[in-house]
Amino acid sequence: MKIKTNLVLAIVLLCGSIKAQDDAETAFSKSYVYEYDVQYAKAIEVLLALKVETYEINFRLGWLEYLSKDYFKSEAYYKKAIAIEPSSVEARFGEVLPLAALGNWNNVLNIYLEILKQDSDNSIANYRVAYIYYTRKDYANASVYVSKVIKDYPFDYDSNLLTGKILLEQGKKQEAKKYFIKALEYNPQSEEAKTTLKKL
Repeated sequence: MKIKTNLVLAIVLLCGSIKAQDDAETAFSKSYVYEYDVQYAKAIEVLLALKVETYEINFRLGWLEYLSKDYFKSEAYYKKAIAIEPSSVEARFGEVLPLAALGNWNNVLNIYLEILKQDSDNSIANYRVAYIYYTRKDYANASVYVSKVIKDYPFDYDSNLLTGKILLEQGKKQEAKKYFIKALEYNPQSEEAKTTLKKL
């Protein structure tokens, strides 16, 4: 009798799990359709109707609230996603979006530095940290982070251009020149690289 009861319970739980999975898949599908039609409120609504807290749902809600320009809610959902999956790099990149939109650059920088603690060679985070330091006129730190990108991507346009600009600010014109040339070789239409090279 006990075996039969346990079997029935297992079947009930399995059916419940399958239904929950089907509901989630349907909700996500509808959410993407609504997003494509720029109906963000409806895209959010179908996910909230699931009444469950998963990494995937919070991550998606963070993105949809960002598109809706509700940056505080967006940040909160990304934080929930990170709480569920503490090592998630993608959720941290997501959280940067609303923070940048709010102009909260100190927190943006801190999140990129958190990403680099987990993934020290992450080219996106390294470049963005370098760029933030560059805008703050902290050329020494900017140089450290952009050089990590150049090491792995020697022909990357943005990193060569930024390296040239950093070196120029440090008064190293001859060194800067070679990076502007590389940037121009990658993108011959770059007005910034062309104009700077003419001045050099």
